[in-house]
Amino acid sequence: MHLNIPKPIGGLVNILLRAKEYFLAAASLVMAAVFFCVVILRYLFDADLFAYEEWVLMIAFWVYFLGGAMGSYENTHVKADFLLSLIDNLRTKWIVINITLFVEVLIGCVLTYWGWLMLMEEVNYYPDWQTTTGLGLPFAIPKLGIFLGFVLMTFYTALHLYSGLRDGPTEEWEADEAPPHL
Repeated sequence: MHLNIPKPIGGLVNILLRAKEYFLAAASLVMAAVFFCVVILRYLFDADLFAYEEWVLMIAFWVYFLGGAMGSYENTHVKADFLLSLIDNLRTKWIVINITLFVEVLIGCVLTYWGWLMLMEEVNYYPDWQTTTGLGLPFAIPKLGIFLGFVLMTFYTALHLYSGLRDGPTEEWEADEAPPHL
């Protein structure tokens, strides 16, 4: 995939991508290991891992939203672009996709703002944060993952919009952004 990223931002994007890849890989392994241990403890030793659901669920929030950000960067989200399969003209397809990306960026900005409000609501209650019942983990942890996920999804969608507007309707752009004909 080719995204025409401005040079000053390119290094930041690479760092963000690597950090997310490592985090997603490690978090997935941790969750798999925890579920393996829970099964072993429960069925072989008739024991239970106390309140594991609380912190595994928090990891799952981070995995879900950072995975969504990876999907935004890679442009692999499932889309219902039936209209694009009917359009043969490259320029028309380019216009439709860039309008769609612009709307996605606007929606992303709204969701990012709501994520910020959600996170700040938790932060403002410090030290009386809402916490989980078993381990007392603050709800701000998964809410931070939600907020960062929305920030990154919006950022990567804006990069796709910038790249599309900068490159124009070229064959290379179509291979990266436009879905193939069915």
